[in-house]
Amino acid sequence: MAADSLPVHINEDKRKTEAQRQFFDVVYEVDGCPANLLSSHRSLVQRLETVALGDDLCDRGEQVTLFLFNDCLEIARKRHKVIGAFKSPHGHTRPPASLKHVVLMPLSQIKKVLDIRETEDCHKAFALVVRPPTEHNNKLLSFQMTSEEPPKEDWLKTLCRHVANTICKADAENLIYAADPDSVEVNTKDMDSTLSRASRAIKKTSKKVTRAFSFSKTPKRALRRALMSHSATEGRSPNSANESYIGSRLNSTSSLAGISSPSLVSLPSIFEKRSHTLSRSTTHLI
Repeated sequence: MAADSLPVHINEDKRKTEAQRQFFDVVYEVDGCPANLLSSHRSLVQRLETVALGDDLCDRGEQVTLFLFNDCLEIARKRHKVIGAFKSPHGHTRPPASLKHVVLMPLSQIKKVLDIRETEDCHKAFALVVRPPTEHNNKLLSFQMTSEEPPKEDWLKTLCRHVANTICKADAENLIYAADPDSVEVNTKDMDSTLSRASRAIKKTSKKVTRAFSFSKTPKRALRRALMSHSATEGRSPNSANESYIGSRLNSTSSLAGISSPSLVSLPSIFEKRSHTLSRSTTHLI
């Protein structure tokens, strides 16, 4: 091996090592990342932070990260619930996955790239016209860039260049089309308002709140009364403590029975009969 070619091989090895490291960084950061993303001919080109402007892939307003590779586009959204940290067999701990896999899209599915014009109600927005293999019609995926780098123009040119290379098309610039926000029904006005961000947060947690209040719970006041009656028996004689304990149990049971609760009202009649029988059987113990 010639001496002048040695630095070239060293730089090539460094490039391959860095590319592999970037691959595994994406795999660890994106929960549910497809295994077929790892490929020897694939390399990470650019990463872009956006907000979804449509409802096709995920909810409008969700934070979406686009990982552009030389032949595909990995789309991931921010996780609502972060999982625990990952610990490798060698003892190294990695931070938990902050993103959730949405779709791995081959660049050949992108038919057009729309550069949406800047208006008062629309800023830093773009859209992709895609044709998934399972669909008969095109779908519009719209996003708003949330990072200053790269500039939108540079990002769109880079994306189109790799799309053109994938479909073996020479004129990459012909894949970019200028579009008015009204023609594609895209706007970013509500994305910039504090009220809208709060409403989106409430919408995401509404299901959790509904599940939390869907179960009928025993009132805290009745539980506190029963516990106070039980604690009052401490320090007395065994017989008196036993009598007070049985009396407190009966009082707490009657107090709970007198409280209007959907779970108690809906009990079958057979359970009510068993409850009365239990009360009569414990009366002769007093």
